[in-house]
Order: sequence, then C-alpha cells, then structure tokens
Amino acid sequence: MLGKKFATGLVPALLVAVSGFISLAVADNLTVDGKNRTMNVYAPKNIEKNRPLIIQMHGMNQDAPYQQNAAKWEPIADTARFVVVFPNGEGKSWDLSGTKDLNFLKAIINDMYSKYGIDKKRVYVSGFSMGGMMSYYAATKMADQIAAIAPCSGYPLGGGTPSGSRPMPIIHTHGTTDDVVNYNGGVSNLKNWVTYEKCNSNSTLYKQYPVGRTSSAASLEIWTGCQGGSEIRLMSIAGKGHWYSMDLASVNTSDEIWNFVKRFSLDGVAEDVPVEPPFVEPTNRDSIYNGGFDSTANAWTLQNHGDAKSTGFVKDGKYNLEISSVGAQPYTVQLIQHNLRLEKDLWYEISFDASAGSARTLEVNVEQHVDPWASYLKESQNFEIGTSSKTYSLKFQMTAATDTNGRLSFNAGAATGTLSLDNVSIKKIEAPAGEVVEPEGSGPQSIGSALEFSLGTLQEYNVFGLAGKFLGRVSGAGLGDIRHQVKVLTQKSGVYMVKSLNRGGAYKISVP
Repeated sequence: MLGKKFATGLVPALLVAVSGFISLAVADNLTVDGKNRTMNVYAPKNIEKNRPLIIQMHGMNQDAPYQQNAAKWEPIADTARFVVVFPNGEGKSWDLSGTKDLNFLKAIINDMYSKYGIDKKRVYVSGFSMGGMMSYYAATKMADQIAAIAPCSGYPLGGGTPSGSRPMPIIHTHGTTDDVVNYNGGVSNLKNWVTYEKCNSNSTLYKQYPVGRTSSAASLEIWTGCQGGSEIRLMSIAGKGHWYSMDLASVNTSDEIWNFVKRFSLDGVAEDVPVEPPFVEPTNRDSIYNGGFDSTANAWTLQNHGDAKSTGFVKDGKYNLEISSVGAQPYTVQLIQHNLRLEKDLWYEISFDASAGSARTLEVNVEQHVDPWASYLKESQNFEIGTSSKTYSLKFQMTAATDTNGRLSFNAGAATGTLSLDNVSIKKIEAPAGEVVEPEGSGPQSIGSALEFSLGTLQEYNVFGLAGKFLGRVSGAGLGDIRHQVKVLTQKSGVYMVKSLNRGGAYKISVP
C-alpha cells in the first residue's frame, strides 16, 4: 500500500515543485557488505579539511539525481564549505529495520573522511519522505556518528520509539495537507522525541516564518532546554502537500536545514557557529534591504504566475534566477521586495547590477504591493541585459500619495534562461534638471469620461509618449478599442498621452 501510494502520488507532485535546473555532482560507488552501492557526491572546489558532511536520502521510487535536483544544495555548500552526498537506495527504497543501509551510511562517512577529510563530529543526515523515515531510524542506531537529523515529510509510520546513545537535535519539515505521509502523525512522532529528550514543554511558536515575510505560508515551533544541549524544531507549511519546499515566498528547506544543523556537533553546540535569531524584515523603510544578497535572499520574494516556472537562489553574493517557462506577460516571473516607504512628490533613483546567460529584456516596476498594484512609474521601464554584468538605473517621481508598503519588482517573464542580480538600491535624489514636479491630481485620467466619446462613434487620436514624442495616430470607438490600438502601435505596455483630433485636449491612458 505504501509503495503504491508513493509511486503514483509522490513523483508528479514534486515534478511541479522543482525546476529543471540540475547541478553536477560526481557519481561514485562503494562496496558495502559485498554489494556495490552508488551515490552522487558534491564537494566544493578545493574544499578544506575538517568541514561538515550532509547526507540526504531520496524518497521511495526516486533516486539520488532526483533528490539532488529537488534540494539544490550546491550553492549553499559552495558558500558554507561542506560536502553533500546523495545516496541511492537499493530498489529505490530504504531498509528501515535492518542494518543494510545503516552500514551504507557508515561507509559513506568513512569514504568522505578518506577523500575529503570531513569533520566526523559534524555529520548530518537528512531525507525526504521515506528518506526522512530513514533519518529517524539512523538517529536511533547511529547517534554516536550523527550530530543532527533533518527529516522532511517522513517519519516512522509504524510508530517508531525514540531512542539513541545521545540526545539528537532534529528539524522536521512537513506540509500540512500532505496526503502521502500524514502531517499530524509527523507532529505526534516529533513530540514523542520532545518528551524523550526532556525538552521544555513550553515551545516558542512563530506563526509566520521567516518573521516578517508576509508571503510565507510557513510557521516554526521550537523546543529548547533539551538534554545534552539538543533542540527540536517543527517547520510546518500550511496548505502544502508532499513536497520539498524551495519556495522563496515561504521557505527554502535546504537553507533552513543548514542554518539549524550547522550549530551542532557530537561534542554539543558547535562553538564557532553563532545562534542566529529568526529573520525579522524591517517595515516602512526608505531603502532596499539585503540588496547585496549577502548569502541569503531575506526580504526578497519570488513569484510565478500562470504557467511560468522559475527558481531562485543566492550564490557568490548574487541572486540567480533560473527560468524554465514563461507566461504571456513579463510579470509572470517576479522578484519582489516590498515594505518600502515612498513619499509623495519626492524623486528616487533605482540602481542594480544585472547579467544574463544570453541577451534578454528585463522589466522593472515600482508599484503598490496590494490590489490593484498600480504603478508609480510614468511608463514601464525595460532594460536590455547582456551577458556581462553592468549597472542599470532609473529615476522617477512619486506623484501618488505616500505609500508605506510600496514595492520594487523585477519582472523577468519575457524569456527563459538565467538572470543574475546584485547591488540593488533605492535612494532619494533631487529633481533632475528640466523636470517639472507634477501638481496634485495630475495622475492618469480615464479617457472614457474625459473625452466624452460615444460608443460606436469612430474617432481619431494622436498618441504621444509622456516625454512628448509623437508616436503615431490611432482610431477607436471605445476605451478598450483605443487601448488595443495603442498597444498595436507601440508594441508594449505603459502610460501614454492621447489627443483627440475632434475635441482637443490631451489625456493619459494606461495600456496593460
């Protein structure tokens, strides 16, 4: 029953959750108990000795390359300098009662020590689904060789009893609507470990985690005061099923695992790793937060709309976007930072560095963070991004009322491929020479009411850019018709001035 459900429900769900981005790792093998066992190994270039090891196991009916692609450990390992191993279970399964796979894990630890000089006191075991079940099993049998475990969407379905030679730090991640491995059962199992390790019965609950990331569907519950300096965490993702979350709108599971397990060694809490408080995003601020992407994507949210698919990660101090499919509009792939304070009548300059795998267009917008997401720019700003990193900028005046939750949006849904961003900033500036401060009430007007045309009466209009450049002439008998004709004429969205040849007067219209 279990195998059938994993086979039919697990793989399709995860194929939706991950992108096609695959990092390279070295395929390797070991002889364990007279049998050839295989695995994928990722080690950063010129890895130093005495660095940690993470072993992450796949789900049932999956394999090492699948889990490697889902978890995307490589950029984290490159930055933090540790080795990651993705082992293959025999028959795409794990031995949850015998010694076959325990011996495999032990052989991996010894092999990584022989090849890379890993720190045997900082070995961490993780796994998804059945791999998570194997993580718990290893905790009961190999606590003297494993510093912490990080199961995802998996626990002993037979009601395994907590045990082990030492208290085990645990971070367990689970979607609340998991229909393959029940969420409530996972919570019950974890609380048995809380009792077993004699943790404080009163936990700390962050109802939205990371704190301040308003788009997140995740929560975090923490039990401290456990024996031996251990700690237990439950990260729940509301409304999510059986998957390995890499959603920057909520949580990046691999990031969260590393930030937890790196604190522990077989000797207790690792002294060289400070305990980091939960991230709290500042609100109502007049500057970009984490515009240099210093090892994290804190304060940034990646959104995919419609059929668009993309994933993002931070590597080498840059935000890297992998876009595998796009929708009909640039905003189908959006990297957003909100909580920006934009003051009425002030001028601002946006600046950023960007490069791409191949030449492409990137749309940038400054707008409301709530429906109807009105733009604060006179017209859409499109930048032609090349393969070499360059600095781009735009200036605008905030003519609308002061917004304490404005947002900057990078709209990258125009093309598939890769895009890198860095050094994003916003600052107040003096009004540029020659610019006129627009008076109150000068925002876009409705052409339908302003020009008072009658439906069905064809009229002609001259079309101008907001800088006054004549773009051409259109004719239409209604607002929708005119917008369509302007879009056909200009071949892009934006705000334009139209002047009726019959009635006179120029008016702004917004073309979606």
